[in-house]
Amino acid sequence: MGHEILGVRVLYNRYFLHTLLYVITFSLGNSSLQAATTELTYEKFHRLNKPIYRSESGDWLGLSYDTAPATKELDVFLSGDVRFYFQDNSSFNYSVQEAYAVYHYDDLSLTVGRKILDWNTNEKYWSLGYLNALQSFTLLSTEEEGVTGIILNKQFGNFNFELLGSYLFVPQINPSIDFKNGEVHSRSEWVRLPPKKTVISGLEVPIKYEVADYQIEKIVLNRSLGANLRYSWNNGGISAFAIYKPENKLRINASAYYDNLNTGKVIVKADPTINHHAYYGAQLYHSFGDIKARGGLSYIDPNAKLGKDFLVDLSNARKTFNSEYFNINPRYDKEAYVTGSLVYDKHRKYKLSLNYIHLISSNIRGNDDFFSDTVKWKSTFGGGIQYFFNDSFDAAVDLKYDIIREDNIVKGEVKYNYQQKAYIALGLEILKAPDVNSYWSYYRTSDTLYSTIGLIF
Repeated sequence: MGHEILGVRVLYNRYFLHTLLYVITFSLGNSSLQAATTELTYEKFHRLNKPIYRSESGDWLGLSYDTAPATKELDVFLSGDVRFYFQDNSSFNYSVQEAYAVYHYDDLSLTVGRKILDWNTNEKYWSLGYLNALQSFTLLSTEEEGVTGIILNKQFGNFNFELLGSYLFVPQINPSIDFKNGEVHSRSEWVRLPPKKTVISGLEVPIKYEVADYQIEKIVLNRSLGANLRYSWNNGGISAFAIYKPENKLRINASAYYDNLNTGKVIVKADPTINHHAYYGAQLYHSFGDIKARGGLSYIDPNAKLGKDFLVDLSNARKTFNSEYFNINPRYDKEAYVTGSLVYDKHRKYKLSLNYIHLISSNIRGNDDFFSDTVKWKSTFGGGIQYFFNDSFDAAVDLKYDIIREDNIVKGEVKYNYQQKAYIALGLEILKAPDVNSYWSYYRTSDTLYSTIGLIF
């Protein structure tokens, strides 16, 4: 699992600032901004147990901004969030989910910027993060961030064709980590941090982390190319997509040495790197009255290569490190999934969903100590219900259960909304992961209760 590092984050702060300034300047006088929604939120964060790996997270104050949908001939759309955390090291997390300008002409549209792609819609529920990046403010969030580039969309009768091209790469930046005084910290309530100590010759030795020198342009200036073809009929359709792009998360390689003469510590030097992957799949969807059914097959190949124009220097990405005190062996395993979903939506009354995901490829990747995770799901059912008691009050619960690993994840929330101007909510998140090799085992004592107050402008 790749993590962002401090120097890269500084670059992205500048990049996003420039992007936002451009979009805002371009949007002045645009009617979509007049219909924008701003939401101010305060959340109280309660831990129900004492996790072994506790982060610095706490209560937060958030600001969200969304413009109206871009429907005019020449229009813009912007969606973003900023959160300020009230802990000892007060800090910000932010996310630009979408920020783009779009030009519509008859059955053609051209989009420039950052946009969430709907090429594999079942991916969002399972928080896979292969196509769109994950917002990842919280462990169980399913919110996404878009892909940055130029997108051409063309309608040909019942066919719809979409083409993406890009020379800029903006990776997933949450959950963020920082390197401070030789230690790794995070402001997120969930993040899998590397170990602080190791054992050498039976003695416990502290680890000091440093960031290796790297070239920013090798991270940012990376190409993407993808396409999606969809054929629709009255109550359904079929689609297929293929894309070659950088992985949304930076990979971190590392080397180390035991400085027993000067510091008495193991010095680990972290090195950020980019890896491209091929991602392709197909979906079949159909509506049976109020029931919407969707099934899909997807395949991820982190070893794929696409022509000389997309050649990437993989010498750094494929480095390994082996010693008497730990090994760092980044894995590049292919993955293939089958997904399915049924959604029964009685608008403003109740909504039911049944979902399933199955890993059909072999996977031997486990959780190691240095920036690597196993797959999230093996063979998992997910089900949810949202019930509207009236126009102001609703309750929702979602349950995911992996029948192979016996992971059990429950998320519930009750919410009262006053005239779309203010709301209060109470939520609960519980994780059970008995298998030590499960992705979720690291977080199994991170059960939380949260209360939220929001104002909508």
